[in-house]
Amino acid sequence: MDTLVQSLPVVLGLLAWVYSGVWAYLDARNRGKPPLFVALLVMVVAWPLGIVIWIVLRPEKRPPPFNLDDYRVQ
Repeated sequence: MDTLVQSLPVVLGLLAWVYSGVWAYLDARNRGKPPLFVALLVMVVAWPLGIVIWIVLRPEKRPPPFNLDDYRVQ
């Protein structure tokens, strides 16, 4: 039981690390930036400071692509 309690912070830290990488990947992909590069930057180079840097410096979401069917009269 002591081993489980002692390893819990390590397991939670690893889960947070993986989750932040997945989140950064998906967020970068939605914003039109290279997702693998951003995820690696967040996870490897400066975690957890990399998350804060990405949140501060990330670009605005790109607008959805123009679809002419949205403006045609039916």
